[in-house]
Amino acid sequence: MKMILVDNDQIAVDIFAYESKGIEDLEIVGTFENGVDAYTYVQEHPVDLAVLDIQMEGMDGLALGVLLKRESPELKIIYITSSNEYARDALRLQADGYLTKPYSSGELTFCIEAARQKMERPVQRVFAKTFGHFDLYVNGQPIMFRSAKAKELLALLIDREGGTVNSDQIIGTLWEDRPNDENTQNLCSKIVRTLKKELSDYQIEDLLITNRGIRRIDKNKLECDLYQLLAGDEKAAGNYLGEYMVDYSWAESRMASLEKFLS
Repeated sequence: MKMILVDNDQIAVDIFAYESKGIEDLEIVGTFENGVDAYTYVQEHPVDLAVLDIQMEGMDGLALGVLLKRESPELKIIYITSSNEYARDALRLQADGYLTKPYSSGELTFCIEAARQKMERPVQRVFAKTFGHFDLYVNGQPIMFRSAKAKELLALLIDREGGTVNSDQIIGTLWEDRPNDENTQNLCSKIVRTLKKELSDYQIEDLLITNRGIRRIDKNKLECDLYQLLAGDEKAAGNYLGEYMVDYSWAESRMASLEKFLS
């Protein structure tokens, strides 16, 4: 496993090198004092894992992590910091690991092995079909959703193009005729859990991101005919025949905007 370490504190670099000595098949291919040099390296060399100090001058570790993920979506990232105040930001960015200084060799080993396990999971090709009827495909096979509402929630999140949706917005769209009371709020939470479980059955649960009542999908983890069309893909434009998520009345506004987009 090829790894880079980015930390502008040489003592911290030496500690990491010492604590990681016993980790099998770990090769530190580069250490960098700043994010620019690390980003340039990843653009030109294969890297499996990046360990980033969050608190650095100039480009901090969180900003660097975003750039590295855009460059190499399969790259695993572990963040290191001397303060837990950054933990929420790291989790928001879907960190593959998080360590607080000072850490032990056991903590470091556990964190790296957890990231390694994620690498060894088979890569799933996920495609969302929104033209006509909505369906989600994993490696060419459609997901057979047990819950129609869970499927509709996923359709709504995909329509939002990775934007966040709160519980009130979900209820107003999926249950527009029901009062937004405690019972409906509980129903909404149940459907979110159901969707997470249905996706986990296909090992793509990380497609759904939830945090304190806010939900969104990770656009980097799927392909979608809508996204291809909006990006100017001529083949996707040819596949659009004037129908978009026809099972859902709330999708009509998007269909109207697509007609204007293509005219």
